[in-house]
Amino acid sequence: MGSLTDLLFELSSEDRIAIMRRLSEEPLKLSHVANRLDITVTESSRHLQRLSDTGLIQKDADGLYEVTPYGSLVLSLVPGLDFASRNRSYFAEHSSSVLPPKFTNRIGELSAGKRLSDTMTTFAHINQILSNAEEFAFSMNNNPIPLRGISLSEKNDTRSILQEGISLQDIARERGAHIRGDIKRRFLPNVQVFILVTEKEAMFSLPYLNGNIDYCSFTGKDPGFRGWCGDLFLHFWEEARPNPSISS
Repeated sequence: MGSLTDLLFELSSEDRIAIMRRLSEEPLKLSHVANRLDITVTESSRHLQRLSDTGLIQKDADGLYEVTPYGSLVLSLVPGLDFASRNRSYFAEHSSSVLPPKFTNRIGELSAGKRLSDTMTTFAHINQILSNAEEFAFSMNNNPIPLRGISLSEKNDTRSILQEGISLQDIARERGAHIRGDIKRRFLPNVQVFILVTEKEAMFSLPYLNGNIDYCSFTGKDPGFRGWCGDLFLHFWEEARPNPSISS
């Protein structure tokens, strides 16, 4: 029985991961692997043998290498580790414990996103995302962000999750965005995650370790990124409840 450390050792080579990704697209012979990755035949043979010994790939009777079902499963888990590794300084300063485990397990779906550099850039991008929305706009925040000059279509499905105890003045400030049509609102006792999702783009950020929301968000247009953010919003939407003390 193989150990986790053995598996991680095999995945520690960028060439071996690149080979697995190539083979997941199409079966290849040894010489083709060497050509596609621009490495020597000797190096390719060594990597292929290691991957075969670990059960991640296999060779058929025609000499074609392909990823095994086990290899496909392992390969599907790599994006999450890669995303965490590339953003290790972010995750060292932010709390991922506020995420439901099923979303932590899917965090690799955020891999195509990019992180915005500062708060002002984020706020400007929020305006841009909402201005481009045509079908729906879902947002989750502990306090409404004042937005100006934004006018979404009346047919939009516009939903907002806010923190309980928000004041009527804050609601009025949100309405300053000039969003036509009804905004469906629900409330949670403690909102620590920022989410914005439309049919075209999404944004997401975790809180700092002290619980304060950080608006220097990750953003992305990739379907995987938008799908993850959308599912997370709907998860919290189901947990949230109308606040009887606030009139919409």
